[in-house]
Amino acid sequence: MRRPDEPEVQQAKAEVQAFARQGGALVCRVADAEAFTAAPEGFRPADLLPRAKRVVVIGGAPPRAGDWASPVVAQLESMGTSDRINALGLKVAKFIEERFGYYALFVPPGVNKGNRPFLSIALAAELAGCGTRSLAGPVLHPEYGMLFYAAIITTLPLPVDGPLSTPVCPAPECVRMWDAEGTTPCLRVCPIDEGGCLGGTLVEGRLHTRRYDSARCTTRVYTYWIPGFQKALEAALNEPDKERRKMILYSSFFTRTLWSLTYAAQSQGQCYECMRVCPVGLAYRTKK
Repeated sequence: MRRPDEPEVQQAKAEVQAFARQGGALVCRVADAEAFTAAPEGFRPADLLPRAKRVVVIGGAPPRAGDWASPVVAQLESMGTSDRINALGLKVAKFIEERFGYYALFVPPGVNKGNRPFLSIALAAELAGCGTRSLAGPVLHPEYGMLFYAAIITTLPLPVDGPLSTPVCPAPECVRMWDAEGTTPCLRVCPIDEGGCLGGTLVEGRLHTRRYDSARCTTRVYTYWIPGFQKALEAALNEPDKERRKMILYSSFFTRTLWSLTYAAQSQGQCYECMRVCPVGLAYRTKK
């Protein structure tokens, strides 16, 4: 197979991006498959797809502005939207294979060995320039803030976008708050030294250190879905009292857990409190 020339791959990239945006993506960028040196062996693009050249990253499907504005916190935490971008990722992979004749593999959103993702989607989003990591953890897009991302590994040698040159986090508002109070909106809402999950420091307006209690956060984020089902099932099996066991199995918690398993990302339970107070993307989330 001959190697495509520059005009051909530029046109191919334009078509892929147009297809992704037509399907609902807010951003679509390309990373070099060889740039994933920070990922451990076995969790790099070529480990999933031999001869991988590029990783196409699409982002979108954030909670709607109305979700952020609702005073009922459980509404936002139980209304997952990530499945929408995953469905689009599958379509993009199919489009690349059928339109251009190159391999394209949609990275599944689940986990591989040791509860690691098959490929770090956050790293892929960073390397493609969709945004940069934040004190709170998620990759933040400079305009939209928090987005859900999907990655497609391909042998099609598309032009690479590469990482952003300017960090999105901290936002100017956060720098001013740090200078005045020694904290930021996300650190204040979930302080790691007071039972929360987040910690860190800024130096000269840039992110210097970050602390994150992943185990503590996981117990709060995955309150439903598969981990919630496992926890509740274990509690029910270990409960000797018949009536208490019945309370566990027929509780609203267990009911919502089963609902989340049935509808995948829906009602899986997600804590958005650090993102709720984040100024990045606030203009996009604010409506009349």
